[in-house]
Amino acid sequence: MNPEEFNKYWDKNYPEANLIGHELKNVYPNTWLRIHSLPESKRYAETEDEYQIILSRQNKLISELIGENTEIVITSGQYEMGLTDEISYELSDFGIFEKCRTIELHKIYPEEYEDDFYYDVYFRNDIWKLDSQNEILRSIADDDFRAMFIAPKKKCIIAPYDGGMDIIVDSQGKRDGLKAKYKDWLSEREDGL
Repeated sequence: MNPEEFNKYWDKNYPEANLIGHELKNVYPNTWLRIHSLPESKRYAETEDEYQIILSRQNKLISELIGENTEIVITSGQYEMGLTDEISYELSDFGIFEKCRTIELHKIYPEEYEDDFYYDVYFRNDIWKLDSQNEILRSIADDDFRAMFIAPKKKCIIAPYDGGMDIIVDSQGKRDGLKAKYKDWLSEREDGL
């Protein structure tokens, strides 16, 4: 998938949403689910055993959601003051990314962002395999990197963050089934956060 194809896919399937992971839960609340990566909603790993719990949970759930050997698009974004074509050095640690769009945050959210504040979205294609993205997942768990895994053929978005994963599936029924199956991995809060 090239940048143009990916943008068409996103705009057709998620027209109400920006390519910003933390916004998706507000846009798609009926198909959104959040799982926590550690027991008792602990946010950060402190031991190697806790990292293994994070990676095990995330790999298991992603593999169940999209299946092995499924095409995925990995996106990551960076906030910028002014337009730029420079790619963050952080992206180069995780493969070759290319820019697919620039979001003019100052126009969308004028009360939150100053003039000339942008969010550049980068992407790369990959194939999901169990444990193949552990380097990225671990970096996200440490809050050193942000990325989303999008499986176009499965109509699924997985947005890991430091503490868990936000998931957008294609139906409320599917979401409810996942909530029942993974109830021990969910927040005890009523809002699911």
